[in-house]
Amino acid sequence: MLPTSEAAPPVPNNRDSTNLQSTDTAPPEKDFPGTAPAPPQAAREIELKLYVAPGNLARLVRHPALVGLQHGTAASQRLYTLYYDTPDLALAAYGVALRVRRQGAQRIQAVKTMNSGTPGDAAAVAVRREWEWQIPSDDPDISLLTLDGVREVVPQDALPAIRPMFLTDFQRTTLMLRPDPLTAIEVALDTGEIRAGVAHRPISEIELELKAGSITALFELAHELQRIVPLRIATESKAEAGFALVTGALPRFSKAPPLGLTPATTVAESFRHIVRNCMSHALANQACAVAGVEAEGIHQMRVALRRLRSALTLFDDVIASPDARMLKDEVKWLAERLGPARDWDNLQTLFFEPYAEKQGSDEGVRLLGQAIADSRRSAHARAVEALHAPRYTTLMLGLGGWLESGRWNEDSAPDVRLLLARPMADLAGSWLDLRHRKSRKSGRQIRKLDADQRHQLRISFKKLRYAVEFFRGLYPAGSVRPYLESVEALQDLLGTLNDAAVSRRMIDALSADAGRDVRRAAGDFADWLERRMRRHMADLPDRWRDYEKAEPFWG
Repeated sequence: MLPTSEAAPPVPNNRDSTNLQSTDTAPPEKDFPGTAPAPPQAAREIELKLYVAPGNLARLVRHPALVGLQHGTAASQRLYTLYYDTPDLALAAYGVALRVRRQGAQRIQAVKTMNSGTPGDAAAVAVRREWEWQIPSDDPDISLLTLDGVREVVPQDALPAIRPMFLTDFQRTTLMLRPDPLTAIEVALDTGEIRAGVAHRPISEIELELKAGSITALFELAHELQRIVPLRIATESKAEAGFALVTGALPRFSKAPPLGLTPATTVAESFRHIVRNCMSHALANQACAVAGVEAEGIHQMRVALRRLRSALTLFDDVIASPDARMLKDEVKWLAERLGPARDWDNLQTLFFEPYAEKQGSDEGVRLLGQAIADSRRSAHARAVEALHAPRYTTLMLGLGGWLESGRWNEDSAPDVRLLLARPMADLAGSWLDLRHRKSRKSGRQIRKLDADQRHQLRISFKKLRYAVEFFRGLYPAGSVRPYLESVEALQDLLGTLNDAAVSRRMIDALSADAGRDVRRAAGDFADWLERRMRRHMADLPDRWRDYEKAEPFWG
């Protein structure tokens, strides 16, 4: 751990704001003349944050990979920051954080947005707006929040109720790196904790802030640091972590954020937006998947990875990079590591729990349920292990750098480069039509398909659905919705049938070496699954007819 030279400041208690008062002497009044504050200028902060084990922070500071790029000398200081909000967290609900930070004798008030809020921003990199002022004490100057520019992001009716909520107390070592004459990256290595009353959470992270140059440099530097010590991309700011500590909120799953494609978006821009969207979707579910508080976290990560693989395949004709195959294989590796956890989730929650509820106190059913729960826990542990593995971080950093640097099309032929500059709307229709015709051909004999053929049909419809979701912004919403709803209904039904078939195979394997009671219960449960599958099969023709009636919206 990096050295801490000062005594710890007082810990905030959300029930008693007096504990948050500064113990330092405020700077003399003459340093803060009574002049009107200057109009605020919002800074744009571009940052990539990484979690690191505490023992590895000091190792990084001394490592030649950083020392060799260092411009000037490293600086270390104790930073003690109070965060303010209303009791109902009105500012956080607006996506902003208000803080006052002690930097030596100075007090710096800041308002920061807590998320990028821009669909085109690079995945894994936070792009935030920030306003800063020097003030005389730990108490925020509320009048600064009413200035033009700031008042638009801060709810004005909440200002009278603002009070201290939590603090961060950490040692920061800062160094400036110059990888090349046009690039400057500020590296901050932080160790300490977040405190809210008696609750606390450790801080051990690296912040890479781009001061000049291309955003690609952040990914390249992070990738280099990942070679030295294991890292994991951080998905929340200190403010977001602090508010979670205050509320006791556990990480929640997140569905894919909306895409911002328009008829004017080019093919190249569309590819970047879609891959960023898929990466953001995966990273937004990382904390939930690791914490294991909601099974949907693992599921949404798998959905994000399937969407990502589908996007790479969809744009295959315009991707010109030797790294594309390797990245797609790595995405497949991760999806396969998460897959068993999702399969056991489905088996337990979709099928076994409704079945067991009707079986009363049957001992065989109880033992079977225990075996399913044990297997589910083991599968989740293996999934979390994969998300903690350096290979996962290397994948996400490598994919981000590959995308943002333009390496994905660096070997493009001249005709492909012309294609990349065209509006996506010129090509989307033919790409959708290809998937539409393939799916329609595969399902014409839907009543006669066996389990493997239905599985392949499900995959075909999944690819069609993702393509429709990617490109829906290029077309009038009213024309897309009926077609998409028919595709979703059919794909969801095929998914349920596949989940039941997979669950049946898992039950057979689980009971093979079990005792007599478990084998009996597993056999009864398997029969119940078969009956349920037959009922769902009866719905397939109707869902297929609905799909055939839906008019393609791409003209």
